Amino acid sequence: MAHEGTLIGERYRLLGPAGHGRAWRARDERLDRLVALRPLFDEPAAIPAPRTPVCDVVDEDSTTYLVLEYPASRTLTELLEEHGVLPPEQVARLGARLASVLAAAHDDGVLHPAVEPDRVLLAPDGHAELAAGARPPGTEAYLAPEVTDGGFPDFPAEVFSLGATLYAALTGRPPAGSAFAGSGSTGSPVTEAVLRLLHPDPAARPTMAAAEHLLSSVAPRRPGGLPDGGASRIAAGDYRCV
Repeated sequence: MAHEGTLIGERYRLLGPAGHGRAWRARDERLDRLVALRPLFDEPAAIPAPRTPVCDVVDEDSTTYLVLEYPASRTLTELLEEHGVLPPEQVARLGARLASVLAAAHDDGVLHPAVEPDRVLLAPDGHAELAAGARPPGTEAYLAPEVTDGGFPDFPAEVFSLGATLYAALTGRPPAGSAFAGSGSTGSPVTEAVLRLLHPDPAARPTMAAAEHLLSSVAPRRPGGLPDGGASRIAAGDYRCV
């Protein structure tokens, strides 16, 4: 069975799941590019039909995979290294999208293994998703205080991790211990919304669904009146790429 790190067709290294179904993010080791792999005979309802031409077809362990283009995504870490911070309006849109994905996962009882900037992928069209994978070293600042104190990660802890990720996007750095509430705060609606996700008391944080609504409410509105990033749940899978 395929798993993270598997080399498919002696060329495509699996990096982690790409949204719903059995699609994978993968690295084309021959051309050094990001692609998506999808089992050819997967359930049709599980994964959207490809929106771009198929790059390759490979067989591995009796499974045929379609190799699809993938969005020219960049991590939030890369964007912050380049720009320092993101505009509050963009942070609100990003937060609403990520909260939508995470809220849907929470509805199914699922926690993401690591919500932090290096796991946030942003496509040029504004689409955002969370890449799978274990939490890398050096990202403890994005853990909820109850987790760093030895507690078990749960839904409120993941709300904190999302808040810490968005706080870093606003200020260029993660929240620093008990001083987070005052450092970098501008009093803007977006900042205040993010700080609510960072409440030190887990019981006082909003649920992920409430965080989605909160961030959507402070995001810029489209001409039709709906918040950009909106209240409707979005799927994490978009299989275009470089």
